[in-house]
Order: sequence, then structure tokens, then C-alpha cells
Amino acid sequence: MRLLPNPERAWERAAHVEPLDRAGIERRVGPFTGEAEVLSGGRANVNVRLGAERVLRVYRRDPGAAPKEASLLARGWRSFRVPAVLSAGDDFLVLEYVPHGPLQDTAACGAAAGRALAEIHAVGFESAGFLGPDLAVAAPFADCVGALRAHVDAVLDRLAPAVRGALGERVGAFLDPNAGALHALASAPVLLHGDFKASNLHWLPSGELLVLDWEFAYAGPSLMDVGQLLRWSPGPEFVAAFAGAYRAGAPLPDGFERWAAAFDLFNLVGLLEGAEPGSRRASDVLGRILATTSQPVETTRL
Repeated sequence: MRLLPNPERAWERAAHVEPLDRAGIERRVGPFTGEAEVLSGGRANVNVRLGAERVLRVYRRDPGAAPKEASLLARGWRSFRVPAVLSAGDDFLVLEYVPHGPLQDTAACGAAAGRALAEIHAVGFESAGFLGPDLAVAAPFADCVGALRAHVDAVLDRLAPAVRGALGERVGAFLDPNAGALHALASAPVLLHGDFKASNLHWLPSGELLVLDWEFAYAGPSLMDVGQLLRWSPGPEFVAAFAGAYRAGAPLPDGFERWAAAFDLFNLVGLLEGAEPGSRRASDVLGRILATTSQPVETTRL
């Protein structure tokens, strides 16, 4: 059975990321026996499995994301699983460890992802923006698409000149003619997971979807999450089942795959920041950006 496509599994870890040593773990959870297994980590956070039942999740970039994520995990989701929060501190959560496997490229998994995302997106907001720990919009965007475009421009400005020039022109030539349609599609902000991709979606023996890593959640256009899920081109059965299940709980526009890819450009350009030139990450992301922007603009009109 084929796994959901995910080139990000092979991306290089940043060599300069500071590891979390045993003393750092025990400052947060107290003395413990056994080994500590690093599950994942980077600039934003690090996740360490402690024994068979606990995961320590430390928020390195934004400790304020911990209470927001704790609130999201405690919402009582019906169509998917999340880990329980066992304890919390200033910059960490201790979470239940839920045994799981990778998401498969099947209709069953596509339908589960569609049900989950429709339930998440059923939470609406009056304006897009960043969320506070009470899950209200604490920092609204006056213009959501404008804010996303400003983020893209800021990232492009920090890239190497040889990359910045050609890439900026290509991305701008794609986004600018579609600005009106993107604004229309972003007009009803919803709760976004913010990182709804294969790396954070897992399959349980019970046939349930497990959704992890909510720290980037915010209020914004639903197609941002859809674009992340479909970024690496899952199979047609997965996509069809996803769309059918999603539409049972939330609206999905005609041509959603193309528009989701357009919204994912905002995410993809952000992934270039900090990527080493010539790395797998840089190569995969640039390839996806070029594939998206190579489609004629005329075919993307609503």
C-alpha cells in the first residue's frame, strides 16, 4: 500500500539546531527513568518521547503557542483524534503518546482527512489573523491576502539575489492577475490548522486520523490548509474521497485543487527561508513553486 507522498521526510535537518539535553528535559518534567527519544525538532519546537506514554513538546520560537495549542487539543474534536494534554509549563506541553502509523494514499485516508478538515474549518471568524490562547483573533489582518503577499515579499527580500529576482518575478506574475479571485476565496476566514500535511497526519489501528502539531493555527482562508494537504500530489482516489467528505461538512469551490495550489504558494515561499541552496528542501520547494506558477493564468480564473 502506498504512503501519502511526502518528500519532506527526506529533508535535511538543520545542523545548527540546539539539542534538548536530559537536564533541559528534567527542568520541565522532573526526574525520569529510561531513554528520551527525539521524535522531531527544529527552530520552532522539539518533541521528545519519554517512555511509552508521554511526549515532551518544547516551544523554542514562540512559547506563547503552547497555551493556544493546549486549547485546540482540548476542544473535543469528533471526527479525528488528538493527543491529550497531561501537563503544561511556560514553554512546553506534556502530551499523551498515541501509537500511530503513516497516512496511506487511499480513499479511506482521504475521506478521513476531508471529515477532519471540514470539522476544523466549521469554526469561523469575523476576520483573519493570529489567535490568542483563548482562540479568539488577537491580531487581525486588515487584508488577509495582502498580509500573505507581504509575508512572501519579505521572505523573497531575504533570499540570495540570484534566487530572489527570477523567483519574485515568477511568483508575482502568477499572483497579481489572480488577486481578485484570491480575495474572494479568502472572504470567509475559518480556523486553520496551519500545517495540515502528511508529516502531521497519522493513521491509527482503529481506522482513525490522528492530527498533531497545532502551533501554527490561525484564522484564514480554508484553501491554505487544503493546499498543504495536496501539495505533493496524492492519488486521484485520495483526492476524490477527500473532496466528497469535506463537502459534506464545508463548502469547496469548483477547481479547488488549482486554487489550493495557488494559496499554498504563500506557504511554499516561506519554506525557502533558511533552506540551504542545493538542499533537498530547496530543490523540492522550488520545483513545486515552478510547477504551480507554470500553469497559464487564464486557466485559474473563477
